[in-house]
Amino acid sequence: MEHAQKTFPRGLPTLAELKNFNAGKDVPPETAWIWGDDDELGRINLLTPEVTAAAKESEIKDGQVVPLNWSLRYPEHPSFHRTAFKHKIAPHPISPCIFDDFYDMNTQSGSQWDGFRHFGHLGIQKLYNNLDPKDVVSGTRCGIQAIAQHGIATRGVLLDHYSWAKKHGRPYDPFSGYAIPSSELEQVAIEQNVKFQPGDILLVRSGYVSRYYEMQKENPAKLEDLAHNPAYAGVEQSEDMKKFLHDNYFAAVGGDAPAFEAWPRKTDWYLHEYLLSLWGCLIGEMFDLELLSKACEERQRWTFFFTSAPFNTPGKNIPQRSY
Repeated sequence: MEHAQKTFPRGLPTLAELKNFNAGKDVPPETAWIWGDDDELGRINLLTPEVTAAAKESEIKDGQVVPLNWSLRYPEHPSFHRTAFKHKIAPHPISPCIFDDFYDMNTQSGSQWDGFRHFGHLGIQKLYNNLDPKDVVSGTRCGIQAIAQHGIATRGVLLDHYSWAKKHGRPYDPFSGYAIPSSELEQVAIEQNVKFQPGDILLVRSGYVSRYYEMQKENPAKLEDLAHNPAYAGVEQSEDMKKFLHDNYFAAVGGDAPAFEAWPRKTDWYLHEYLLSLWGCLIGEMFDLELLSKACEERQRWTFFFTSAPFNTPGKNIPQRSY
C-alpha cells in the first residue's frame, strides 16, 4: 500500500486517471502496476489488517459457514480441452488398515483462482507487473504462493444476477454466452442494498452451477457436448465493465461460471488481460454459489466475511477453498 500511496497521494487512481498517468509510457494505458516493482500480490495489497478486522466486525453475525468450493469431481467434462479430476485410494504397504489418497487434476478444471501467471496481456506479451512469459516455467515470481502466504480474509459481496434477472422477467440460459452489462450489476447492488468498499471480494452468480445440476438430470449427454463447444454467461467485455471492475477496487472477483467473463468473447480482447495482468486482480471461477445465494436471500443481506486458502505452492491456477 505504501508505494501506491506515495505515487498517488490523493488516493488510488481511477481508470481515467491511470490512462493519464501512463500517457507516453510503453505499456497499455490501463496498466496499474502501482504496488512496487517487486510486488506479487496485486489487489490483495488492499487486504490490510485493518480491512480484515473491520470486515470481521461488520459481517460475522450468526456464525453460519457456507463453503464455496464445488465438488472436485465437477464439472465431469471440463471445458477448453482440460482433463477431468481423478481420485485413487490405495492401501499403504505398512498395513491393510492404512490408506492414501492420490489426486490427478488440472487446476483449471474446477473451482479455482486464476493467478497472475495464468493469463498475460496478449498485446505486449507480459504478465502481471512486467513478468516475462519465459520466466513463468523457470521461476516462481508472481506465483500463487505469495497470495497463500499473505492470506485472503475480507468482506465478500454476492451479486445474485441470476435471481435478479428472473425476478425482472429477463431470464437467460447460463450456457448461452449471455453478457451481463455493468449497468445490471449496479442495479442488482442497489436492490440488494449493497455499497461497495475497497478490498471487497466481488462474486457474481450467473446461474451456471444451478443450470448444470438441472442438465445433469435432463440431458447429461449435452453437458459433454457443451464442454467441446463452450458458451457461458458472464460479465460483459466492455469499457463500462472495465471501469466498474477497476474503480471499485475489488481485491478479487469471481463467480460460478467457468470463465467469469462471457464466453465466447464479444470483443478482440479479454477481461482476463486487464484483471490479471494489468491490475493484479485474481479471478475466481466455478465457485459453488448455490448455498450462499439461499443464505443471503433468507437474511436479505448479501455481504459476508470471506476467507480463502489457495494452495501454498508456486504456480498459476490453484483450486480454492473459500468460505
